[in-house]
Amino acid sequence: MAGSMTFANEWYQTNKPPWRVAVATVLIAAVFDGLAKLDDKAAVGLSIIVLIGAFTTKFHGNSVADTAAQLFGAKAPAKPKVRAM
Repeated sequence: MAGSMTFANEWYQTNKPPWRVAVATVLIAAVFDGLAKLDDKAAVGLSIIVLIGAFTTKFHGNSVADTAAQLFGAKAPAKPKVRAM
C-alpha cells in the first residue's frame, strides 16, 4: 500500500510514472515477506511504520497527505504573520 500511494502521488505530481518506485516496492515487499516468515508481529509493526512514513514524507513537493487534502478540498493552514520589530 505504501508503494502504491507513493507511486500514484509522484505520478500525479510529475505526470511521469516513477518506475523506480515500482521496482523498489516489489523488492521491499519480498523483504517484508521474508521477515513475516521469521516474525509476523515484527513484519506488521514495521509495515505500519513504513506506511505512516510514506503517507507523510514529502517527495517532489507534496506528501500523499498533502495531495489528498488538496484533492478533497481542504485548505492549507494559514501561515502565521511575522511582525517586524
